[in-house]
Amino acid sequence: MARFMTPRYFTQPQQAAVEQAVRQLNLVDEEGLRIFIIALEYELAEYEKLAGAMAPTVAPQAVVNEQPVAALQPLAREVDQVILQLEQLPEQAQQQLLTQLSAEDRFARPHTKSYLDAMVIELTRISTVCAQLQEGVAERTGLSATESHFISMVAEAYFECFELHPQGNDGEPFATLLQRILDICGLKIALSGAVLQPILAEIG
Repeated sequence: MARFMTPRYFTQPQQAAVEQAVRQLNLVDEEGLRIFIIALEYELAEYEKLAGAMAPTVAPQAVVNEQPVAALQPLAREVDQVILQLEQLPEQAQQQLLTQLSAEDRFARPHTKSYLDAMVIELTRISTVCAQLQEGVAERTGLSATESHFISMVAEAYFECFELHPQGNDGEPFATLLQRILDICGLKIALSGAVLQPILAEIG
């Protein structure tokens, strides 16, 4: 299946630099590191797509109440995980899924690869809107919604891959690793404890 979002692959020097940064912080789980690199490449692709898009046209009244907006952050993380799993689904598993969906469809509609492509597109729309609606939260941290979402997803990947909560020990070693990743990728996102803590508190 053609991927809806192509990863932003690291160059060989960039990947080596990220791997070195992880190992220098004694995060030595090699399988976790491998998955973390893959997750970073997808999150970088999404960040660059959102950062390059036009400003969202969300009506101001849609973000007045912050409580429902905050509830969208875990939804966005779950949706992003589903998107990643669909995009990485092996071809044989894809075919089994599509065959069963076709067999159980009450209107006898055939399900092809284009169905999964469409699902990824719609799920990506949900994720993007969730990120846009975080603008109220992002204003309090001094970050754009896109930057806040990117940091959140990197923190979630860190948590899942290394089984360490990024907020622990005043955000270390995650904060050091994140700054190193930003430097390696040439991303100008201003970090501070005040910026990171509200985001990291939502992880896990």
